[in-house]
Amino acid sequence: MFAHFAKPKPASTSEAVMFNYQRPTRARLVAQDKHGGLWLVEAFDPLHKVWVWQDESHNMEKAVDDARRLSLFPG
Repeated sequence: MFAHFAKPKPASTSEAVMFNYQRPTRARLVAQDKHGGLWLVEAFDPLHKVWVWQDESHNMEKAVDDARRLSLFPG
């Protein structure tokens, strides 16, 4: 008689790893999938006050290492 609806999943923040050696960079998990998730590597643009996409990966270790390396170079 009554339809059963699935409860929506609560909103959650993504996981992120940030580095701030020469310039702020981060690797953050933006989606979960069968490959373990999609990680974006982003660098902060202080002039425009936005995070700019640099790379993406399904491999967390690669994304974190890329963000760390990118942070070592001056913006």
